[in-house]
Amino acid sequence: MFDILIYDSEKEKAESLSALCKCCVKKSAGESISVKSYYSFTTIYNALPEYTCIMLYMLRKDRYLGKLSASIRKSNDDNYIVLVVSCAEEMFGFMGNDTKPAAILPVQANQEQVGYVIDEIYADYSRLEENQSDNSFYSFRIRSIDYKVSFRQIIIIEVQSKKITLRTAGQIFEFYDSLESVMSRAPDYFLRVHRSFVVNTKFIDQINYSEKTIYMNDGSQVFFSRSYSPMVKKYMSEALKENIF
Repeated sequence: MFDILIYDSEKEKAESLSALCKCCVKKSAGESISVKSYYSFTTIYNALPEYTCIMLYMLRKDRYLGKLSASIRKSNDDNYIVLVVSCAEEMFGFMGNDTKPAAILPVQANQEQVGYVIDEIYADYSRLEENQSDNSFYSFRIRSIDYKVSFRQIIIIEVQSKKITLRTAGQIFEFYDSLESVMSRAPDYFLRVHRSFVVNTKFIDQINYSEKTIYMNDGSQVFFSRSYSPMVKKYMSEALKENIF
């Protein structure tokens, strides 16, 4: 089940965004996406333990945002957070935190903007559901804080000067480790395409072999080297035979 919870201390704005979301949500697999709005921090904070499944939270930035987002992640690390801001300057303090939003919306967002964000996040959620049998995680530490990220969420793994960068749909993690260490624990749907890049093949949209470019379905691009080209072709050929793509 995928639901949307909205928090804005201004009741009118919370209800306005809720109305937009209700206009945008679509039915999927016979389940309707429910939308609920809160304008009291205490009410939504006390209600969070009830929501243990993956949720989409649209949060207006205020003095409670840090505490609220931390509790949301604690409830379910796969939850999506969309930050709602009244101006560009509001996003910087939150963007610097360890927990980054999956998307950012202006307070005056229109139905098209809200619909686009919901569709993109729901598409990512659907991929997670399809791969729910894969429960493998990668654990690492950044500045004395321990993290655990599901491999099924990782789109690209990059290594530069012994620094690993993990990219998911909504977050980027950087830490020191070897690519060999990461790959030793990665599922077999991760494919090394360059000495510096590994891709999650479940996120591949298309491959241009003449330009040696892999287009991921989140809009990012990865170049594969000539030496890895045969492995890319072999992997994709076998995957197509098995109807994986």
